[in-house]
Amino acid sequence: MQILYSKTILTFLKKIKRLAQEILTKEMSLSVGRSRFHVGAVSYPLHFTAFDHPSRLGYFQHDLYEIGINKLFLLEEDGAIKDLLRHELAHYMTFIEHGPEILPHGKEFREICKKYGWPTEIARAQVPLEKAIKNKHIVDKVRKLLSLAESPEPKEAEAATLKAQELLAKYNVKFHEEDDPIHVLRVLQKKRGSAKLQAIASILRLFFVYPIFNHGKGVLYLEILGDPLNIEVAEYVAHFLDHHFELLWEEAKKEDPRLKGTIAKNSFFRGIAEGYEKRALPTSQALIHIEKSLALIYPHLTSKKVSYHHLEAAANRGREKGKGLKIREGLKEAAKQLALNIKNC
Repeated sequence: MQILYSKTILTFLKKIKRLAQEILTKEMSLSVGRSRFHVGAVSYPLHFTAFDHPSRLGYFQHDLYEIGINKLFLLEEDGAIKDLLRHELAHYMTFIEHGPEILPHGKEFREICKKYGWPTEIARAQVPLEKAIKNKHIVDKVRKLLSLAESPEPKEAEAATLKAQELLAKYNVKFHEEDDPIHVLRVLQKKRGSAKLQAIASILRLFFVYPIFNHGKGVLYLEILGDPLNIEVAEYVAHFLDHHFELLWEEAKKEDPRLKGTIAKNSFFRGIAEGYEKRALPTSQALIHIEKSLALIYPHLTSKKVSYHHLEAAANRGREKGKGLKIREGLKEAAKQLALNIKNC
């Protein structure tokens, strides 16, 4: 499941937030601020994302306090969106009152829906599949028309523009120019950050994705931003490296028994990334585009320098391993195609 960001989607998410605030205040009688709501003396964040999935309509992820809405709802009326939001807010409130260990749609969840006087349909909150498919076709058609509007043939461009405007007006959706979405995928979940995770993130940049660390409640996710093909390749690479780094460390310890302890291991992992990065290609325009959009996608993004102990002998051993590192086991066709594209650059 990939999370999506674009100017159109960010506009949509503002609407989602406004509708959720209306539900929280008018139907749930809760105090709501600009980006948080209050239950008793505790405040909770209001954070929304849009995602792409063929059948899943929404989700609530408790460790990130995050509600996700399928991008298909971009074309839905406010009433249908509110029903889905009621469903996900019921999950949120069930988590607040009972914790994360209970059944997703169990007795506690149904009692929350009943508490706020919501009809039984809210507990199901689904859109017919045929309607979801129709919405996707409409979005695809609008995008194709907007592309044709750039045609050098004046008549063709004018006709495409008028047809696109007609569809946009009908469904009350505002599409922005140059609005190709940025895709986000969570590839690794850990309890905390580490030198190993930082090294993996550094290597992933060479696969034309932008890595970001997203912290939640007792959890850390490595998220990668990019286009779908590059993300598919980078997802495999991330999981491969997560396992293969440990094998390389065991191999290095056998070669040099003096390599012991956490400092040596962390220095070794950083060395692998440095050795592998010797193959670095120039920064792609796609990564530059993503970097410019980071503030919109992650409004609270921060960066900080981390001090650490370093063992040069271990780092050197890691650099040697990094220079010879081959990511080849189980590669998918997408990875082979990317390798071909790099070769032809």
